[in-house]
Amino acid sequence: MSIRRYSELLLYSLLILSLLFHKFYGLPNLSLFLLLLPLVFLPSDRFGLRSVWNLSLLLLPLLYLLHPKNFLGLSLQAFAEELFFRGYLMQSFSNLKVSFLFTIPHVILYGDLWSWLTFFPSLFYGFAYRKTSSLALVTVLHLSSNVLWFRFLNPLLS
Repeated sequence: MSIRRYSELLLYSLLILSLLFHKFYGLPNLSLFLLLLPLVFLPSDRFGLRSVWNLSLLLLPLLYLLHPKNFLGLSLQAFAEELFFRGYLMQSFSNLKVSFLFTIPHVILYGDLWSWLTFFPSLFYGFAYRKTSSLALVTVLHLSSNVLWFRFLNPLLS
């Protein structure tokens, strides 16, 4: 196993431990910080900054209008998750494995059926990332599904 894989597994383990300590002991949730750590390790070309798919960022104002409450927090969380899981972990692991790894933190935090179902959108985000190499596109897709969930589906199902 290469050094790179060890660093990925170490960061993922720290993420899981952080979430467990937050949930069971009330310690601060450091997940956002840990999710953004790959910015230190990734070369800038991994972000797909020169991609035509970055036009998807034009959807941000529409998403904001649909769900202005905590929009900045949702945006940052979606970016951090996509950076970590797609931009970082998918360098070494398959979409299927990364989608499974993506699901575990959601299950730890929320522990309901819906958190298990995050596996399926994650597969889609991984597919889109493999096809486009655009972190911006998968972030907008992720943010869109979060807005859909928090604005429309969750209120209906509660």
